[in-house]
Amino acid sequence: MSKHPIELLAVDLDGTLVDSAPDIAYCVDRALEAAGFEPPGEALARVWIGDGLEQLIWRALAHAGAPRDDGIHAEAMRAFLACYRENLFVRSALYPGAVDVLDLALEHGIRLCCITNKRESLSQPLLEHAGLLDRFELLLGGDTLPEKKPSPLPLRHAASTLAVDVARCTLLGDSHQDLRAARAAGYGFIWAAYGYGKVDPAERAPFPQLAALADLPALLGLR
Repeated sequence: MSKHPIELLAVDLDGTLVDSAPDIAYCVDRALEAAGFEPPGEALARVWIGDGLEQLIWRALAHAGAPRDDGIHAEAMRAFLACYRENLFVRSALYPGAVDVLDLALEHGIRLCCITNKRESLSQPLLEHAGLLDRFELLLGGDTLPEKKPSPLPLRHAASTLAVDVARCTLLGDSHQDLRAARAAGYGFIWAAYGYGKVDPAERAPFPQLAALADLPALLGLR
């Protein structure tokens, strides 16, 4: 068992571990073009990331003025997936210090899992391309279980599967979905303030924020 107060560190993916917005935005643009609409560009795509792919495409289509039509959405989804499967880690990059932070946590006996709202079929190869998959004992995508964040189900499932008391689990994430899932599951929470999401300070209290991923060891007291 870990001697550190945190036995299991759950880590979000997009906007927390990987700056994946450049590739996501590139493929959102291609998807909107395929559906006959103007591409929104990366700045807007960064704001829309975090609630899963389906919602991301709905937001992009709404911004483009498209009617809320399942057929248009399905066409854009197909175009996005065809593009993104070939562009998972082309323009994207790990946040500085990611490898060292994860390895140092493991050296201190902290176990790692990845809990993301990205589809599992996209999350696994992305982590493979990034060279990080083998650090995680468990990967839960947004479609692995019947519910995704902000539901506490994925977090509770991870703690149960890995036989860790939720009181010794912490989630590192960049969004209000992460915060609400952690609070509902009984996890600790660290807000990745450098990521894509926005979290109201009053809602976040008393959980800490992290200005850069490389600062996590100092926050956790790892030496």
